[in-house]
Amino acid sequence: DEVRWLGGSLDLILKPITKERGPVDAIVNYDGFDCKSGLEEAYADAVEALSSRHYKSVKRYSFNAFRRAKLKTMAKVEALNAKSLFREWDEDNTGSLSPLQLREGVRENFGIQLKQAELDTLCKDGVTLHNFTDILLEVMSKFE
Repeated sequence: DEVRWLGGSLDLILKPITKERGPVDAIVNYDGFDCKSGLEEAYADAVEALSSRHYKSVKRYSFNAFRRAKLKTMAKVEALNAKSLFREWDEDNTGSLSPLQLREGVRENFGIQLKQAELDTLCKDGVTLHNFTDILLEVMSKFE
């Protein structure tokens, strides 16, 4: 019920704004957020519904590794939007991301600073739209 209430409330707030101006850029700060166990999937579904209706882009932040672990489902939601996220990070439209583009995108969108060794491993086969979702999920799994 709480998840439906939250999603419905945000939908009511955003609907008139996005009707007038179109999709918006959203910034979400998860510090202090706690999703009760068992509600992660319902929360992810609500976030996906809001994202598809109202958001042009979303940047999510949390500086607490424990909260990142509880929100692993959010990585799956981001993966559903991998195509638009990939295009956003591929600023030069080459169809692949450089290690620097991947590092900056992960830092800006997830608040995760990748070490050079991690970046080398992730980029060893190149980063394309084809493998981008798997790379994002791998990054998020390291911070469970």
